[in-house]
Amino acid sequence: MATTDNCIEYDIKFYQHLKPYLGLTAQEEISMEAVVKRGFIQRDRLVEEAIAIVGNRTIVSVAGRDFCDGSDAKSVVSSERNNNIAKGGWTISMIVRSIKTKTGALRVIGYNKLLDKFYYFVIPNTAFSGLASVEIVIECFCRAEFIGNRPNFTGEPRRDLKWWSYEVSTFEELARNDV
Repeated sequence: MATTDNCIEYDIKFYQHLKPYLGLTAQEEISMEAVVKRGFIQRDRLVEEAIAIVGNRTIVSVAGRDFCDGSDAKSVVSSERNNNIAKGGWTISMIVRSIKTKTGALRVIGYNKLLDKFYYFVIPNTAFSGLASVEIVIECFCRAEFIGNRPNFTGEPRRDLKWWSYEVSTFEELARNDV
C-alpha cells in the first residue's frame, strides 16, 4: 500500500526510532530524513532493513516472507474505534493485516500513539496460522456509560489480553529472536 499523507507523521516516528540501527552516515541520515518527510520511503522496508542488520538476517522479500528464516516484518500504529455503539464498546489496538499467506513468524513493531511508545512482538506462525489479521488490543471498554461517549483511554497496555504474551522487551530481541 502506498504511503498516504496522514501516515507520514508515523513514518517519521518509525524512521527516528530505527535510525540508530540502520548504519547510516550523518549525511545519509539528513538525506533520509528529508525523503521520509516527503513520503518517499516505505516504512515496512525501513523495518526490514533494521531487522536484517541487527538480527544478521538476509532479506529475501518473496511471497509469504521477508527473511531467509521464513519470518516476516510488520509495522503497525494504534487506532481507536467504537466497535459496538449499542453497548458502548470501545477499543484501541494495533492491527496486523495481510498475514494469511505468511510462512513463518511475524516480527511486529507497533507504535502506540497515546503514549508515543514502541512495542515489539515475535509471534510464531502456529499462533496466527489461518487468520487474516492479528489485533493486539491495548485497551478496551464495553460499558453503558460509554454509549455515545468516548472513554478516557490511558494508552497503558492490558498485557493480560491475547497476543501480549508474544511481546519482547527490545528491538534487538525482536530482530535476533529465532522462532
